[in-house]
Amino acid sequence: MSSETTRVAVIGGGAAGLTAAMFLARGGLQVDLYDQDRSILKRARLLNLPGQDELEGRELLDQLRGKLDALNVASHEGRVDDVSAVAGGFQISSAQGGDITVSYVVLATGQGTLRLPSLAVQTGEARQPFVKGNVLTDHWGATSVPGVYACGVLAGWPSQAVVCAGSGANVAIEIVSHATGSFWVDHDDTRLSADPE
Repeated sequence: MSSETTRVAVIGGGAAGLTAAMFLARGGLQVDLYDQDRSILKRARLLNLPGQDELEGRELLDQLRGKLDALNVASHEGRVDDVSAVAGGFQISSAQGGDITVSYVVLATGQGTLRLPSLAVQTGEARQPFVKGNVLTDHWGATSVPGVYACGVLAGWPSQAVVCAGSGANVAIEIVSHATGSFWVDHDDTRLSADPE
């Protein structure tokens, strides 16, 4: 499978979904993001992000969305009505985005109930309060349906933004690695802009 022709749908626009979309796009995959702008993060004040004293959740969401715009991620406002298995992947059905076919699906819908009638992923009891249920995954976020991954609160990760973002990055690394055929790492740029001495 060529990474240049691999298309991924990310369903959910919180810290996990936006981070997954960013890493997937940086890995050279085509990304469609479905976001209803319902993330609880937009009402939070973040006090536990490394390197930040304090940040409004809305600011973090806006920063992540700005990065996605620069990476040419296709953003669709509104909800996904269904995800169905088709030859070569999955059909995403959405009134706002129409029907598209993708190779992989990332579920990052947060604490609400997952309502995709044709997608039979295994679910279990919620791990934390205020969450309706969790999608069961392995360490890399793979669900019981090959090609479908889950991250963030939906996959049982704690709701802190930094943890959910890491979960989204984890899933993206696994998908890019699978699509390219070798383990992929999105390295930080270690070159300094000024001499540190």
